[in-house]
Amino acid sequence: MESLQKSYTIVLEQAKGASAWYMSNIKTKRKWSKRIRFWSILLFSLGGLVPLINAIILENKGDWQILNLGYIAIALAGTLLLFDRFFGLSSGWIRYITTEMEISKKIKEFELRWKIETYGKDLDNVPTEEAKELLRVLLDFMNLIEGIVKEETSAWSTDFQSSMAELQKSINNKVETIIPGNIKVSITNAKDFKKLKIRLDNLEIIDLKSPVHLFREISTGYHLVTVSGEDLTLSQVINAAEVANVEPGKMAEVSLSLGG
Repeated sequence: MESLQKSYTIVLEQAKGASAWYMSNIKTKRKWSKRIRFWSILLFSLGGLVPLINAIILENKGDWQILNLGYIAIALAGTLLLFDRFFGLSSGWIRYITTEMEISKKIKEFELRWKIETYGKDLDNVPTEEAKELLRVLLDFMNLIEGIVKEETSAWSTDFQSSMAELQKSINNKVETIIPGNIKVSITNAKDFKKLKIRLDNLEIIDLKSPVHLFREISTGYHLVTVSGEDLTLSQVINAAEVANVEPGKMAEVSLSLGG
């Protein structure tokens, strides 16, 4: 039966085509995954070595620009890993290998089964009932391959949606962290001092006109607030300092007592 042999050839070629597609894409994903992993490891290592070189070799006398290279290297390494995660290079590589191996295994099993089912038979003159059984074998195999591909596609879809959600969350968190906040500083015993001055981190020193001062549009994170004033009784300068934790869009309140 010529149409039976032709159907077998078509089904087998389709399965081998699916296997070839995965094999071709395995090479591409493997190449880019290895490159990204290599550069990530190299950059992470560089980022970790810079502070050690500064401490051991340069005895902490290195220029701040040199130290920043370490942070830049680590940031680039993290970006590369995020790129790999978003585009599914490493995960896709492993997934494609598994799928291709499964398809190749099923093809070999199918070819062997077909030989057993058609052994000693003249495919040009197969009785109708036997021909139907052989066609069912072809149909089962075709559905099996399609099921494997569908399962892999479903896994890709889930992985992609997960990456998108993770990326969106990362972007939202990043946006939140760049929203500035404010710092409200109160000096509880300001009346006992004169020439009050206040400073935030390493910024310019400000002369205080009142016991309460507000720093506006301050970046998120920890900031050092320093206050100084001349004691009216002892005529000596007293200092006080406190760390303020600024959260995105919120007011951090600091209460200081000079000499307290």
